[in-house]
Amino acid sequence: MSSPAQPTAPRRDGLDVMRALAILAVLAFHAPAVVHDALPMGLRVAFAHGWMGVDLFFVLSGYLVGRQVFSRHEGQGGWAELRTFWLKRWGRTLPLYYGVLAFYALKPWTFGTPFSGGGWHYVLFLQNFTGLSDFVQSWSLCVEEHFYLVLPLLAFGLRGRRWPAWVWCLPIAVSFTARWLTWRDLPEGLPLPQLPALLSWPTLHHLDGLAVGVFLAKTAPVWQRWAASWRAACGVLGAVVLAVTVGVCGPMLAGVGALWVFTGLSVGFGLLLVGTESMRLPAGPRWGIYQVAVLSYGAYLWHGSVVRVLERTHLSLGAWPLDLLAYLGATLAVAWVTYVAVEQPCLRWRDRLLERFEGRARDERLSPVPAGEGRQP
Repeated sequence: MSSPAQPTAPRRDGLDVMRALAILAVLAFHAPAVVHDALPMGLRVAFAHGWMGVDLFFVLSGYLVGRQVFSRHEGQGGWAELRTFWLKRWGRTLPLYYGVLAFYALKPWTFGTPFSGGGWHYVLFLQNFTGLSDFVQSWSLCVEEHFYLVLPLLAFGLRGRRWPAWVWCLPIAVSFTARWLTWRDLPEGLPLPQLPALLSWPTLHHLDGLAVGVFLAKTAPVWQRWAASWRAACGVLGAVVLAVTVGVCGPMLAGVGALWVFTGLSVGFGLLLVGTESMRLPAGPRWGIYQVAVLSYGAYLWHGSVVRVLERTHLSLGAWPLDLLAYLGATLAVAWVTYVAVEQPCLRWRDRLLERFEGRARDERLSPVPAGEGRQP
């Protein structure tokens, strides 16, 4: 399989490492039964915690998108800034999402199986407020898209870029309160598989990681100047916070730990981001990690279908390591195909459109003011 792309601009290896770890954790958590059932007990416990990779994705998203917001120059104008931001984000995320959604919607005709629970709420990113039974992983895309909608309105429309950094941590309190109100009213004896739909999937319940990421983006000019030893200490502290959170809460959203598990994970991953962002890798590992990182979005969207195909065909190579490699390879291969066929063409179209808008805005700024229309003293 050829490389999906080569980095055309300086990238931070640490962020690619974290993105690769996040997608591999999610893929491990959702691995086919032929893999899970054959895992040694230690690995089975580790794989059971793989859902936490989504929380790492939220911290990364908050940081990377927040960095775009806070690094933009003032003066472009409210609507122009909103248009540019939304075109960048939605040009990146929507084409492949709707492509995968179309695949699910066509299942009754292509595979003879229904799109269970499918409907127009998937088009509007509202399915995370319902009980998902198909395309389940799309719940986190809803949280992301709601974030992309609201963040620029706050930052550009309400001049949030001028707010103090601590304000951007307030969504953590909002999320904790929302989870507490839900947890307080949970019926006794509720089956554990129903907890994610109630405590994790709704957008208001999962703002912790996004808030931590935005806070780090806002304060980046400060902590990026810290000595390497201080940033490494943050990384170690982040690992400790993650270990304590996992040790106390376990792999399931049960008990009072469900109220603060997402906060603990978000803080831990945020500290880990501070400690690893400036990491530099040798050329060989950098290339491999970059490939996994750049395919992570497609792999996340497609892995549910890959798992279903592997389980329905009862495919097994006779040993769980080989089955795991086959599953990861198949998922990344499908992601590569759609990266080349869908994501890259749409990104090129998006970039041409952005250049046109920016060129038009530049021409308007440079055009001379007609006589008699100058500003009055």
